[in-house]
Amino acid sequence: MYSNYFKIALRGFTKHKLTFFINLFGLSLGLWATISIGLWVKSELQMNQSFAEMDQVYRIMEHQRYGSDIFTTTSTPGILAAALKEEYPEVERSACYSWNESALLVAGENRISMDGFYADPDFLHILQYEFLNGDRDQALTEISHIVLSKEGAIKLFGKTDVVGETVVLKETDGEASFQVMGVVDVDPELSSNRFEYILPFKFMFDKPYNGWLQRWGNNGPSTIVKLHKNANGQEFSDKIEDFIAQRNEGSNVKLFAFPEKDLYLHGKFKDGLQQGGRIEFVRLFAVIGIFILLIACINFMNLSTAKSQKRSKEVGVRKVAGAEKKELVFQFLTESLVISLVAGISALVMVELTLPIFNRLADKSMSVPYENLAFWSQWLAVVVITGIVAGSYPAFYLSATKVVSVFKNLTKSGRGIVMARKGLVVFQFVLATMLILATIVVYKQINYALNKDLGYNKDQLLIVQLEGKLFENFDVYRAELEQFPEILGVTRSTHSMLGRSSNTGDVTWEGKDPDFTALFEIMRVDHGFIETLGLNLIKGEDFSRERISDSTGKAILNRRAYDLITKDNPTVNSFNWNEETQILGVVEDFHFQSFHQGIEPVIITLDPTFASLAFIKVSPENISQTLQEVKKVTEAFEPFFPFKYSFMDENYATLYKDDVRTRELAKYFSILTILISCLGLFGLSAHIAEQKTKEIGIRKVLGASTISILHVINKEFIAIVSVSIILGSGISYYLIQDWLQGYAYRIDFEWWFILLAAFGILSIAYLTVSLQALKAAHINPANTLKSE
Repeated sequence: MYSNYFKIALRGFTKHKLTFFINLFGLSLGLWATISIGLWVKSELQMNQSFAEMDQVYRIMEHQRYGSDIFTTTSTPGILAAALKEEYPEVERSACYSWNESALLVAGENRISMDGFYADPDFLHILQYEFLNGDRDQALTEISHIVLSKEGAIKLFGKTDVVGETVVLKETDGEASFQVMGVVDVDPELSSNRFEYILPFKFMFDKPYNGWLQRWGNNGPSTIVKLHKNANGQEFSDKIEDFIAQRNEGSNVKLFAFPEKDLYLHGKFKDGLQQGGRIEFVRLFAVIGIFILLIACINFMNLSTAKSQKRSKEVGVRKVAGAEKKELVFQFLTESLVISLVAGISALVMVELTLPIFNRLADKSMSVPYENLAFWSQWLAVVVITGIVAGSYPAFYLSATKVVSVFKNLTKSGRGIVMARKGLVVFQFVLATMLILATIVVYKQINYALNKDLGYNKDQLLIVQLEGKLFENFDVYRAELEQFPEILGVTRSTHSMLGRSSNTGDVTWEGKDPDFTALFEIMRVDHGFIETLGLNLIKGEDFSRERISDSTGKAILNRRAYDLITKDNPTVNSFNWNEETQILGVVEDFHFQSFHQGIEPVIITLDPTFASLAFIKVSPENISQTLQEVKKVTEAFEPFFPFKYSFMDENYATLYKDDVRTRELAKYFSILTILISCLGLFGLSAHIAEQKTKEIGIRKVLGASTISILHVINKEFIAIVSVSIILGSGISYYLIQDWLQGYAYRIDFEWWFILLAAFGILSIAYLTVSLQALKAAHINPANTLKSE
């Protein structure tokens, strides 16, 4: 019996080739999108989940109150981890670890800049990376230890069995030797923390210029703890709330413990409350994947019901022969399941071919887990559900055909089925409109953020890392560079202009409300910083090379900081921060964070002691040649450390990498949605044209033009698509406004966005339907009317 169902299905496919191809291609595209997005969603959901005992691991975070605002950060004091382990018995292990940074590591003849961080020994017991070589209990327990990732070990030694080997760390202030005590496997698909080396946190902590790590009022590193198995995380979080405030008088900090496994996806906070994070992107694309597959299923339903008249006699004959309704339902579901199965296999082939491109777009290294039985179970479940969803409505509709209606030729589509088909078309084009409008708004917002005036000029601004002799002899290095006419300015700073770096809430001034606090960003710079970056000095003056006194007790503020200090007392010309500081000048506000954040108050001081970033303004003419000249001078000054450079506009663009990724993925999925939707229109218009063949023939005999015939077929579809655009635009406006709220500086949703989307959709729809209409219009009336 089942083989007979299969044979009938194959016979139907060969008889209705166009419908079969459209259904197969549409479902293949839908399943391809679903599988690709599913791999990405799974990759995101499993991030940081695979470590052992992760339910006991918490990141210690801070809520800092400034006036009515609450700033939430993972930065903590460098002495917090040890203090928590000592004070609270529920803490089994605790570790302080630094931010990722690049370091020059030397092993034999190999000199390689690698990314890594400093961490306490407990770090490797809290986040239990797999040790390929070495002993977890011994690693990082001495200040002379180093742990390498598998990739790091291969870069330095060409192998992973390197425990006991020596690695030399080269820094501007000297060098130190470390013994490799372990090699760990860092899977980028399982861990969000990517690194090539880990050095002991004590090595960083003991440096004489890092004394700030020992103060309760200074933040920088992160703190992570593992609680004992029976400890309650929320109770522990409540206990530590005032831990820093009790040790630092006047502190505005409230500590809390946040589950480490949730931080990657749920790490966004606003006004002290958790409000989403990357999970928003995961949900967005999961919904897009479902929508795309649903649109493909709708096409299948529409085409199947549209062809119902041709299948009705088959149903009638089979019913007369004794077939029951459930057998007919099973037959039609078998057909849809067969198509879905073939589409599922085709989709896997498409995924394999396109996955490298998708990985580049998503910044992933995903692969299809063919060896995983769970994957095949999920794949089969999606294929079967797709087949049932796509085939259910046609199956129940066709199987309900009455025998008497068939043989009295009363099987033309009733009003109900026509309305249902129109409703499905409306639904899929509503989704298409929403995706296209979302893509337009995201594109405009990202372009706005990338091209808006930042308050400084990021173009042709070269950033060079100062190491070794470059750091020690910067003035000579600068003088050498300034001899080239293509070099328009050279300065240096501790600040990258790419987010918060060093800040303080301990700024006071005459007339300040004692209950008011604000977080001031600190930028320590050299002469020429204002001019080289193109900051707009609106009051006072810049730091002068002739005045040695500018390096102490003077600062330049941005407008935001100046307005805060002078709000209640316009005559104030100084403030207290470590010492009495005179306001030397004021610059117009500028952005040093992404447009997700607002303008913050900034204090600029002339203190290049630890400034390790050179800002070099170059002429826009022949930039590549200028870059070679800078490289030549740099390597002449410092031949040992590699020449590290970047351009500010490229660095700034990295602030929006997640948004750009969203834009690109949304763009491609919008195109895919339109393609699948138009496949359905193509099939339906072919069916309508076939139904109206004789009507068109009569119209041509009576003198109708091709344009008027096009109008006959197009008007119904254009009306349906137009309704879809109106509905989709209304829904999109509401959803997009919510997304834009995530930007402190954002575009407005403008009416022409809807017109652009409408023009694009209507044009494609009109072209799609017109292809079939033109084909019908060029048929010889003699052929269509000869049976009349």
